Amino acid sequence: MPLMRALIVEDTLINQEYLKMILSAWGECQVAESGEQAVDAFAGALDSTPFDVVFMDVMLPGMDGLQALERIRALEHDRGIQPEKVVKTIITTAMDDETPIRSNTDDHAISFVAKPVRQETVEAALRQFGLID
Repeated sequence: MPLMRALIVEDTLINQEYLKMILSAWGECQVAESGEQAVDAFAGALDSTPFDVVFMDVMLPGMDGLQALERIRALEHDRGIQPEKVVKTIITTAMDDETPIRSNTDDHAISFVAKPVRQETVEAALRQFGLID
């Protein structure tokens, strides 16, 4: 299986480092600390080597994670990327109830992971998307 490319969108250093530690076993990681940085990184990667997965925190400074994901989906749509080929996205949230988030994202390429993030949960989400064995 080829190396996975992951974009970690997280504004807290400890969470960035923890996700990088987990994900680096399967590939290359890039970090964005805001929704704006995430959209820019994603757009730049589309021209070279696209990301296989995005870990998106909901609560970010400026543009929040859901707004950033909406822009990422718009970029994919503009490029003619078919719905079944869009980047797999794992939303990380500290919210107790993710129902409001789910109701705004009826996307088959989205999974949710509650914070604090656990390695087993991350690995399960990656397996769900077929990104790791």
